Amino acid sequence: MTAMMNWQQLLSPARLGSRHSSVGTFGRSDFHKDYDRIIFSAAFRRLQRKTQVHPLPENDNVHTRLTHSLEVSCVARSLGLMVGNRLHEKGSLPDAIEPDHMAAIVQAAALCHDIGNPPFGHAGEYAIRQWFVDANPKFTEGLTEAQFADLTTYEGNAQGFRLLTNKRTGLYDGGMRLTYATLASFLKYPWSAAGSPFPQKKKFGAFQKEFGLLEEVADATGLIRTGDQAFCRHPLVYLVEAADDICYALIDIEDGVELELVDFDILEKMLLPCITDDLPAEYNREPNVSRKISFLRGKIIAGVLDALVDAFVANEEALLAGEWKGDLLACAKGPFNDLIAQAKSFSEKQIILNRRKVQIEVGAFAHLETLLETFCKTALDVHHAQSEADISYRTGRVRELIGNDAMPIGASLYDLYLVILDYVSGMTDDFAARLARDIGGGQH
Repeated sequence: MTAMMNWQQLLSPARLGSRHSSVGTFGRSDFHKDYDRIIFSAAFRRLQRKTQVHPLPENDNVHTRLTHSLEVSCVARSLGLMVGNRLHEKGSLPDAIEPDHMAAIVQAAALCHDIGNPPFGHAGEYAIRQWFVDANPKFTEGLTEAQFADLTTYEGNAQGFRLLTNKRTGLYDGGMRLTYATLASFLKYPWSAAGSPFPQKKKFGAFQKEFGLLEEVADATGLIRTGDQAFCRHPLVYLVEAADDICYALIDIEDGVELELVDFDILEKMLLPCITDDLPAEYNREPNVSRKISFLRGKIIAGVLDALVDAFVANEEALLAGEWKGDLLACAKGPFNDLIAQAKSFSEKQIILNRRKVQIEVGAFAHLETLLETFCKTALDVHHAQSEADISYRTGRVRELIGNDAMPIGASLYDLYLVILDYVSGMTDDFAARLARDIGGGQH
């Protein structure tokens, strides 16, 4: 008989690191509190100065990781509420769970889906991976194969899980102490780098250091184990993923129009075939491109949400069995999957490879190489030191930047590298660029 997950466990209100387990009352559930904890965190605030697509944009209307995350959370909330209502009508939801609770879970998970991303967007991830791949063997000597995989396939998703769950982000064990339901819905890749079923994609959800916490989240929510260090996805992950896909596919091109990299006519021709009702006369008379884009976006999102909810509910059994493959958009009825695929393809060719963006990303590699060379050498020195007396003045000063308490003498090299990656990944784009120039003597 096929193992099945159940909504009672999947929507667990218990908190990581806490014995508290009530859903909550008076209109503010524990799932709503998750959202508050994330949005008031310093890590979330720093997203306002982190790249979404265009590094260090001079145009303030262009999206950052923060505005992107807020928009994804809004779309995700609508998806969660609509799915919650449909499942409630079917009698699938536990008695203590309201549709609004499901909306809050998906909204909170979506809000923090990029919280672990390093500066300079995906270029930052590539730069960190490449530094460890190319590093002198002295930097990686003694690491286990699994630890080495964590560094050479470094992932913002795993960094995000570490940030949300690590004691350094809160006073107690469990970090932000989010509910198991929210953490499981955040885990887009519920496996380690070493246990990934898709190693070629270099995507995973937790470093070896935090994999025990991932297992705790998986056990609490009833995720089905699929390997030694792997579990199936929580069904609500698919809603978070769909909300992200919708937003970045459409908004990357919007930003391209804003930066005059793309003509509005191209975006309009892409979107109009997906709008079934007649455009109002006001649209044709509207001279402002931004307002026309806003109108089209609203129409598209309304249509795609209905299609996604239908797809989720129709495939509830497969989702609960952990057998669902691919993404929801792929089976959503209507032209929306083709639209998102077309938008992504266009964005990759016409926007992401824009010459100015490429130039800045090449600079990002140089900045991160400077930072990692400096900080990882410090980690090596601290690891080999027997006492404070063995620490050079320069190493001591660099160590103070990160925090002496975070880098104790003789700590394992792997632990020290994770602390350094906490520090580097937490940097905003402009701070990383400025610090690299300071460290490198202004050479960048």
